[in-house]
Amino acid sequence: MVNTFHYDLIDSTYPAHDNDPQTLADRFRDDVRPQIATLIRPSWTLDPVVVTEEKDPLAPLAPRSSWSSGAAIAGTSGDVSELLPSFVSPVVALRSEHIGRRFNGRLWLMMHGSEGSQNGGFWSAGILAAFATIMNSIPMEPDLAIGASTSTAKWCVYSRTQRAANLDPYASPITSYAIRTLAHSLRRRAQY
Repeated sequence: MVNTFHYDLIDSTYPAHDNDPQTLADRFRDDVRPQIATLIRPSWTLDPVVVTEEKDPLAPLAPRSSWSSGAAIAGTSGDVSELLPSFVSPVVALRSEHIGRRFNGRLWLMMHGSEGSQNGGFWSAGILAAFATIMNSIPMEPDLAIGASTSTAKWCVYSRTQRAANLDPYASPITSYAIRTLAHSLRRRAQY
């Protein structure tokens, strides 16, 4: 499973103090990835964090840069009894200040849960707290510029449809999230 997080990096007018995408990769390596590892079996690994510029539909052949951080790490979950199928996943609804499907998103969190993680198809209170810990570790507006700067970076919902039509906004900052209490199967989408 791959989780994709979009960030809108807006650099200041001072070129010496632009956002540093390598810092974003390092933040995810240090803050987010260890939290996700607590829900992954030790026999599985999480790959290094990779930050890549989004492919622009208005300039599809433009070169893109990429940054990576860390080495592969093993999962640290000790919960290996009565495992749930691997296609059962927690879902988080991502909300922006705009209304509509183009401006709001979903995030499927990675996990290998057991039957004890859920009760009657709903996540237990303990695992919901673990999901909240992961969500709280994701930087909403990280400071990625080195030194004094007016550069900003915001976690956002990116709409390729809006960008392809050259409509603004195509990157809507996430203002809140809601962790779904229902255990979701990736094999059906009827509930969403």
